[in-house]
Amino acid sequence: RDWPNMADNGEKASFSMIDGHYKVTNNWYRSLYVEGDSIEMKGSSVGDTPVKFKFGDFGEADPKICETTGQSFYNMQLSYIVHEKEFKELGVITKDGVKIVAKNLMGIGEFEWMTEEEAAAWEDDGDPIEAPPSPYKIQPANQGKLLWLTGPPGLGKSTCAQLLARNHGYVYYEGDCFGSIKNPYIPVDVQDPSLAQVNQRPLKGEGVEKRKESLQKLMKEFSGFMIGDYDNGPFEEYYGLMCEDIQNERLRIGGDWAIACAILSRDWRDFIRSKLGPDLIFVVLDMEVEEQMERIRIRHQGDETVIQMMKEF
Repeated sequence: RDWPNMADNGEKASFSMIDGHYKVTNNWYRSLYVEGDSIEMKGSSVGDTPVKFKFGDFGEADPKICETTGQSFYNMQLSYIVHEKEFKELGVITKDGVKIVAKNLMGIGEFEWMTEEEAAAWEDDGDPIEAPPSPYKIQPANQGKLLWLTGPPGLGKSTCAQLLARNHGYVYYEGDCFGSIKNPYIPVDVQDPSLAQVNQRPLKGEGVEKRKESLQKLMKEFSGFMIGDYDNGPFEEYYGLMCEDIQNERLRIGGDWAIACAILSRDWRDFIRSKLGPDLIFVVLDMEVEEQMERIRIRHQGDETVIQMMKEF
């Protein structure tokens, strides 16, 4: 077959990324910084992370990438390790290295080279952590119902919370955004609220670093939790901080609330209820495993890495 990108003289080309900053959209991190052979992921809740870039033939591209780039085959790969797991993103890089379109865990993302001024503005962009903007009526005197939708991945927690917001006026708080340190108020009209969280604006201000540190401590214990050998302290610290944020935001906004977040242990649910009060109602969703995996497969476009990750829950 033809090489996915050819040099002007018809020979196989070798394209590379340019030194400087790349703006990243529709992905769980916000930027890449390139300096020679060194590439670093930035703007994520796990901190700066080394990334490897390879140019080559990586097989037939996703139809959406073909449509966007006009290329039929992947010509590059990004790889990185997070929480002892290796992740790979396959995509297409342009000849000048200015733009990349790649498939990631959350869908199709784009990378675009930025000037130093643009990078500084992108880094500073965000919402205040103490009062993220939301589309909801501010009515602090009305402290209404408090629902928490939980259950394993792929069961529709975020979708149910979004429907409560859209059809019944609930405040939809996306718990995953607490960990990713983004605005938790996902629009009520987006097609897939679980995937839409990657496009939420980052939060800025005092408390960001504390939240990052708490998440990192929790993730170090998570593999132990899956086999029943773990320290409960980091989990209580993390969920305690989340409950504190929810309490503050409920007092500020008011109204009926629907929180979407997987809480996998009855003990943790009891701990959260001790923080948020006896009026908290947990709604635990359940589903046959085969149907759950099929929903995840559809949502993540058949990405086996995601499917295997979700099977661990």
